Amino acid sequence: MKNSSYTPMSTDLTSNQWRWLEDMTSKYKLSGTSKAMRCCINCVALGDAQMQSDGCCGCNDTITKDVELSTEQLAWIEGQKHQCDESTLSIEQKVVSACMKLDEYTVFGIIRCKSSVAKCEGAQEAVENIQQQFSMKKGEVVTKENIDICAKSCGCE
Repeated sequence: MKNSSYTPMSTDLTSNQWRWLEDMTSKYKLSGTSKAMRCCINCVALGDAQMQSDGCCGCNDTITKDVELSTEQLAWIEGQKHQCDESTLSIEQKVVSACMKLDEYTVFGIIRCKSSVAKCEGAQEAVENIQQQFSMKKGEVVTKENIDICAKSCGCE
């Protein structure tokens, strides 16, 4: 489902990283791999995960697909290209790799919302999905509201 508030971006990830995003999309009832990628970007951009500047994740195994990102997320990625050390991995590969190393709840169980959960239908649906997935009661789901990922620094370690 296309959302006009998102812009497609050609993204190179390994087949393992795409598979992981697809698995998480299914497991957490996300709207698509673009949503899973947006969760990962927000997780790293807000400092809940740290990108590593070294290593390789099977770069010769990359597959290019489009993901739909917000203007803020595209700006954040562009900023990382100027702030982070050069490596064989793209920013997107570093983001997904960092999130793959975390517990799933930190990446997909914390609601990160540009406005407030009360005003965002998508966030409200996500809260319900997380409550079911993790057997949580109302009020137990962690939310971060009014986020501004462009206000944070690099995220590189």
